[in-house]
Amino acid sequence: MKSIGYTSDSYPEKRTIIDGNLHPLKKLKSLNTYFPQTIVKRIPVLGKNVDTFFKEIIFDTNGIDGLHLFNSVTNKDIPWISTFETYIPRTTATLFLENEFNDSKLQKSKDKIEKHLKLIANENCKKIISLSKKNLKMEQRLLEQFPEYKAVIENKMIQLNPPQVKLMERKEVEEKETNSVLKFLFVGKDFTRKGGREIVDVLFKIKEETNFDFELTVISLGKINNYAFGKYQDTEEEMQEIKKKMVSADWITLYESLENKKLLELMRTSDVGLLPTWADTYGYSVLEFQASGCPVITTNVRALPEINNQDVGWMVNLPTDYFGKVIIDGEDRKKELRRELQESLRVTIIDILENPNQVKEKAIKSYDQVTNNHSVEKYMQEISKIYSNNF
Repeated sequence: MKSIGYTSDSYPEKRTIIDGNLHPLKKLKSLNTYFPQTIVKRIPVLGKNVDTFFKEIIFDTNGIDGLHLFNSVTNKDIPWISTFETYIPRTTATLFLENEFNDSKLQKSKDKIEKHLKLIANENCKKIISLSKKNLKMEQRLLEQFPEYKAVIENKMIQLNPPQVKLMERKEVEEKETNSVLKFLFVGKDFTRKGGREIVDVLFKIKEETNFDFELTVISLGKINNYAFGKYQDTEEEMQEIKKKMVSADWITLYESLENKKLLELMRTSDVGLLPTWADTYGYSVLEFQASGCPVITTNVRALPEINNQDVGWMVNLPTDYFGKVIIDGEDRKKELRRELQESLRVTIIDILENPNQVKEKAIKSYDQVTNNHSVEKYMQEISKIYSNNF
């Protein structure tokens, strides 16, 4: 059986490469160029025009037949594949696709990307695996700018849904009772980006204006930076005000963090998961909620429509571009979209509170969706075939 090398055991790699893999694995010593480049990028003036790239400099490949990377490329002379969640190569230089650049800057960005596209076009790269259909389309849009590499790279492209372990058996989901006092659960260290502020504001308003009884649990580090907002960020003062409201409310339980076992237990005992996010590459927490028999309220950004919809959960639609991205080009636009998001959340949550029977129905449907489309066994069998056929 082929022996596979990998370079990191962070969360994405554990999910898509490590956990459940049918092949012997070996962690390799490497340096991802992205991290030192980010240090340079923070240096005033000098770092202004620096582009970051995910590229693995691997020191030793003894004892392996091939490499499985995540979001990254390599020039190592050994067969390799890479799973990606946005573009590959993963780099800030792809911003030219979404912004108006002058001819000189545009060409510089394309030249930098081309150096890394050559590594993907090289015969050592065997496959690039997109996590979502949306990402696959994004990569195809990128390749349109590089026609000399388009055909050879497209022949290496496939899409595989990321795996998700069952966190309950179907019978348990069928027997799961909706709580008489509905329990909502928000999980995400990036509180502002993932819609935490909007959730808190809306639920406080519903408490003030109605007699509905419900509870909210928030597990978040409270990070206020939201890359979807660009230079139009919320202030630290606004975040502190939101935190004070949460701490003072007897119907809100707030954790900065929670060990995984307790988090998964909360998912299993909650009624509705919350991810009204402004920006996300995929939305792994949605899969975990669904595998726990807990349907989710999400927005429609990026890949979320591929894993959530009105049949298995609830979806709030925000205006997005071709890339599934919400565009914030001013403070007024941010406020306008926030009002739209909050109003849609309010209508959705009141409907759930008025008609709690729908929670059980969506719980079963979302569980079936995630177990059918994100089976660990099926995913790892496909990955094994790729290894066996290419390494």
